[in-house]
Amino acid sequence: MSPRGPVRHAVCDGGDTPPAFATWELVMTSTLIRPALNVLNDLPTLQAVCESVGRLELKLETDTNRYWVTTAGVPRRTSGLPINCVVGYVTVERRLPDGGWDLQAVYSPEAWKLSQGFDYTHVLLAERNRIEDDLATSFSWGLVRELEEIDAELEQVNEVLSDLARRVRLGL
Repeated sequence: MSPRGPVRHAVCDGGDTPPAFATWELVMTSTLIRPALNVLNDLPTLQAVCESVGRLELKLETDTNRYWVTTAGVPRRTSGLPINCVVGYVTVERRLPDGGWDLQAVYSPEAWKLSQGFDYTHVLLAERNRIEDDLATSFSWGLVRELEEIDAELEQVNEVLSDLARRVRLGL
C-alpha cells in the first residue's frame, strides 16, 4: 500500500500465496445486508495484496462489489499511511461499467457495523413501505400491528445506530 493511497494491484510472492482465484469461486448475486466482519474473516482468501506496510485479502466478490480485509499492517490509524493499512479495516471496491474495479470506501470495524445497521434500516423501511401500500388497498388490524412492530424495531435500530455513529465519530 503506497502512501498515496490504497494499492489494489500488487501480487503476493513467497510461500504464503493464496490459492488461485479459480479455486475459490465465491460469487453472490445480491446482498441486502453486508456480511459481518467475522464472517468475512472466516471466508477463504480469494486473492491477496501484499506490501511492506500490510496485507489485504479479498474475502468476497459479488456482482457489484469486492470486499477486502486488512489482515496485516498497523494496529491503528497512522499519519502518512493509507487508512486501509489498519488491521481489521474493510476496503470495498465497486464494479465499474467497463468491468474494472474502483475503490468505493474503507471502513473501520465500528464503521462497518454502522453500515450494516444502515443496510438493516433500509430493509425495515422497504418492509414498512410494503405494509403501508397494503394498508392503502386493504385495511386490516394485522397489518396495523405489523406496522407498529416495524416502527418499534426502527426506533430501537436508530438508538443503536446513534450510539455507533457517536463511537465512529470519536474514533472509539
